[in-house]
Amino acid sequence: MRKITTSIFLVLFLFLSVPSYSATKIAKDFPQLITERFSRQWVGMPQEKVYLQTDKPYYSAGEDIWFKGYLVNATTLEPTAFSQFVYVELISKLDSVFYRIKIKKDSLGFAGHIKLKPEVPTGYYSLRAYTYWMQNTPDAFFFSKNILIGNGIDDRITSKITYGTPLNGLIPATLTFIDASKNPVAGKKVEIVQNWSSALKKKLNILTNKEGQISWQLSVGPNDISKKSIEVNVVDEKYKNNFFLPEFSKDYDVQFFPESGVLLNNDLQSIAFKAIGKDGLSVDVSGKVFNNKNEELVEFTTLHKGMGKFSIQTQPNESYYGLVKSADGTEKRFELPKTESEAVAIHLVNNRGKILYQIVNQTALSNKSLYLLIHSRGKVYVIQQLGFLEGQISESLLPAGIVSFSVVDSLGHTFCERLSFIRNNSFPTIRMDSNKPSYGKREPVDLSLNIQSILGKPVNGSYSISITDSRTVKLDSLADNIQSYLLLSSDIKGYVEDPGAYFVDNKIVTREKTDVLMLTQGWKRFNTADVVKGIYKPSTYYMEAGQALSGKVLNLFNKPSKNSNVIMITPYKNSIRIAKTDSLGRYLIDGIEFPDSTSFVLKARKPKSITDVEIIPDVDEYPKPGMFIPVPWNANAAAQEDYFKQSKEKYYTEGGMRAVNLAEVTVKAAKKQDLHSEYYSGMADNEINSEQLDKYPGMSIHDLLYTIPGIQVSGDKISIRGSLNNPMFLVDNIEMQDMDEISYMTSNDIENLQVFKGANAAIFGSRGGNGVIAITLKKGVTLKASTPISLTHVVPLGYQKPAQFYVPKYEVDSALNSPQPDLRTTIYWNPKLAADSNGNVHVKFYTADKANNYSVVLEGLTNKGEMCRYTGLLRRENR
Repeated sequence: MRKITTSIFLVLFLFLSVPSYSATKIAKDFPQLITERFSRQWVGMPQEKVYLQTDKPYYSAGEDIWFKGYLVNATTLEPTAFSQFVYVELISKLDSVFYRIKIKKDSLGFAGHIKLKPEVPTGYYSLRAYTYWMQNTPDAFFFSKNILIGNGIDDRITSKITYGTPLNGLIPATLTFIDASKNPVAGKKVEIVQNWSSALKKKLNILTNKEGQISWQLSVGPNDISKKSIEVNVVDEKYKNNFFLPEFSKDYDVQFFPESGVLLNNDLQSIAFKAIGKDGLSVDVSGKVFNNKNEELVEFTTLHKGMGKFSIQTQPNESYYGLVKSADGTEKRFELPKTESEAVAIHLVNNRGKILYQIVNQTALSNKSLYLLIHSRGKVYVIQQLGFLEGQISESLLPAGIVSFSVVDSLGHTFCERLSFIRNNSFPTIRMDSNKPSYGKREPVDLSLNIQSILGKPVNGSYSISITDSRTVKLDSLADNIQSYLLLSSDIKGYVEDPGAYFVDNKIVTREKTDVLMLTQGWKRFNTADVVKGIYKPSTYYMEAGQALSGKVLNLFNKPSKNSNVIMITPYKNSIRIAKTDSLGRYLIDGIEFPDSTSFVLKARKPKSITDVEIIPDVDEYPKPGMFIPVPWNANAAAQEDYFKQSKEKYYTEGGMRAVNLAEVTVKAAKKQDLHSEYYSGMADNEINSEQLDKYPGMSIHDLLYTIPGIQVSGDKISIRGSLNNPMFLVDNIEMQDMDEISYMTSNDIENLQVFKGANAAIFGSRGGNGVIAITLKKGVTLKASTPISLTHVVPLGYQKPAQFYVPKYEVDSALNSPQPDLRTTIYWNPKLAADSNGNVHVKFYTADKANNYSVVLEGLTNKGEMCRYTGLLRRENR
């Protein structure tokens, strides 16, 4: 792992600058101590948040995903974070990282794009963003956005899967195949691979009937929690597809959450509940609560997304349970938490802009030994001794977002915690003016958006705007946006369904929905109990303020080689740098900048030594891609059908390669000897052939293996299905003893790559116990001579070079009257907008051909961290 020294010194300085306290001082000035302990957390080790605005919510293969990243301090929400790079990944449901790019900060933030290849399969994906420093927090706090990607480019064959009613643990499944002329694909052999642990048969071979269908029964164990997919291969047509199984079980789970986490004895207490199905999504339920005497106490029903709340008066020596019924009539029993006789609880009520609190102390401790602690995102706003057990605080004194109310004592114990959401919003106001009330085909549009603070003054900041065809691009008003993400969903752990629903208005019912979310959702970004005790999680990952190369140099005895010279050579700007190793044999070459695909040669040399030294570069570490990507039951792209049709037409109009159906022909030729036919041919679990490899020119062997399901790559460590040891590597049927022997390889060298797992690896004997990766080199490529251990070649992930969204200009008659259709769905995208001195943002572009209205979405941040969002509509007429 590379360490940037200057960044570490900065963090340590901030961390150590907060004074420590003796036991006497703790007793004398506890509120100040707690305030400074929290300051040590958010000032000395500041957390970061990143939010991405994308140009639209779903995409087609062959398109670009355009995005703008907003990086802020997680406490203040101001754009003052130190990291200078943001990583953006596109991850499939099988946890394969399809793309990973690195975006460098410029004067207006982080802007980039992902170019989707034409062969990207249809499915649901997650767009994830984080900084290197953010890896010190759980990946649940990374930005993620689930998006649908459709692929209608290769329409030689399309397939659709339907499921019948489960019976006795078996689920009827039917796959239908049609060709480009909408005719059934009949009499074709279809290979089915069922990828989940409880499948009775992993592989099936079935012929399609005259309707182009195959039918079989799926077997899914009731306790099988693995990700489930079906690989489909129409053998003669070279057609492949993947289908992800929805959750067939109607089972669900219900949890009960006493207010502030404690169910007190003999107290009138509010209790929230949350019902979740096996698919991880909410379930609407109703039910009744009974005591241990089977006496009914209260009825309850879901308020929003499987959540709700009720109140009961607890009694001594009573326990409680709920009988819960789902919408399909399934009834289950769930126990409530046990009551506690010696504990502290907080009750909150929000009333007309004020938060009323009541504290119930059922311990032997005096009230004066307890303190009320109120903090938001790690910054303390109130820490006071409990002279009274009731009180109130105005929302205007607290920042917008999640606020924590806790009761603590001077020994560092946290007795309870209650979250509340504050709607003290001061969002800037935005007004849009256009130069015309409506627009025709290929007409110029001149927009002006005026941005004013809540005080009516112009504000400076960074903004991005997306203008899309409102008929083909359906915006989801309940999805996350810059306001809902930074204030709400980025601070709570777990998947939040429709987060935008909590911001649609300020009505009582919306406040109630938000409150049950606060009562049921985990909050782990700032651990109140640990910070009160002065316990901090150490930072493992550095704050990436610049780019660098680092590593270590070892001598003949495998010990650190200090004072060795390390020479760096790169063709990028013809740069040469020299560094010396320190007492630990470490070297650091910083103060450099390089875009992606930049190669470096590193040479280590010990002055006045006749023996060679070994150079070992550090390898960046990236978080594992395990993502929750929910797929609705019988999900399909029907709602976006117009969009995918138009995107396909646009792709071909702009020169994309078209798949053409040719009549069947017979070609006769003498059989050519296959120089690389091996005894294990055709038995691999996964295979990447030469056609697929050609789509990834220059990709390193590490990145290539990373795309294969079931293979984990971490630095030089490669494992199959979680094995502790490296698999066996075969290159042209020769076993490689060291991974270094193939680390130089790229996709340009490889003709074929096969992966053998589990039972299929048994043909290699005991050597295949950890799996086997077999590589066939292209003709003329040979294993290169081993290089000196003091010399190495690295291609680290560099930043993406800036690209500009293309907008046609119809300024001359030849362009205005061009017969080539303008089929843009994203009409205009600009991630680098800034307001002038009057708060105005100006945008100019030309309309497309179709007479559909345009949706306008502007988002951004002022320099003070005020979140800006505007949605509007431009009228388009057929003229």
